[in-house]
Amino acid sequence: MGSFINSQSDAEICEVLNKRFSDDVNSKGETYLDELRDLFKTENLFDSNHHLNRVFHRLAISVTGGASVPKIKHSRLRWFHLLKGNLPGAVETAIRDQLTAILSPASTDNPAGGVDYVVFSTVHQPTSTLAQFELFDNSNALAGVNNSRPFPLGDANGKSYCALILRCNVDQSLPDAPGEDDPPKSDGGGVEKGPIPFVIPKALKRRTVKRVAKKAAKKKGAVKKKKAARKAVKKTRKR
Repeated sequence: MGSFINSQSDAEICEVLNKRFSDDVNSKGETYLDELRDLFKTENLFDSNHHLNRVFHRLAISVTGGASVPKIKHSRLRWFHLLKGNLPGAVETAIRDQLTAILSPASTDNPAGGVDYVVFSTVHQPTSTLAQFELFDNSNALAGVNNSRPFPLGDANGKSYCALILRCNVDQSLPDAPGEDDPPKSDGGGVEKGPIPFVIPKALKRRTVKRVAKKAAKKKGAVKKKKAARKAVKKTRKR
């Protein structure tokens, strides 16, 4: 969270998380969310041994290729500080539990494990408790705050998703945190199993693009020749 929700920094945070948990397909034919699910089989990113600020940093740089998020340093330090144990306990627990459910195998008891993608957002809204922050997931008006079980929703294209919405009842900057580590300290080799993968689809090489265009032009020319030949045959028959 930066200053004046939704700030540019807030947008950058949500954008990188939305990409990381998206249904975009990588060059291996796997979605980015399923890529994370594969990693989760060997490393539980949201257990008590992992710090949220460190996990966010690792998720973000997997998407950006190493660039930290948000771009503005003081906003980034504020965000890391908030995630490093400064969220209300119920909110942190809900975030950990919901993302654990989404990355875990789908079952009758855990339909969220089969959703196609996840949407993250921040909003300036009154909270239902006295706490400055709460996690809202659109499940229903009564039980939709700080839930440990995410509620799958459906979009217009027939895909399922979960929405994690961080509500804040104060529209102002987070406290400055000049003493924060940037990037956050590693959770240790016994906890982290290496970098979080993010396989980007390969772009077509120039040569390939030229070949495709050449083939298309050749095909178009062949079609024209065939049409001309048919017309010539018809004229001959008429004579």
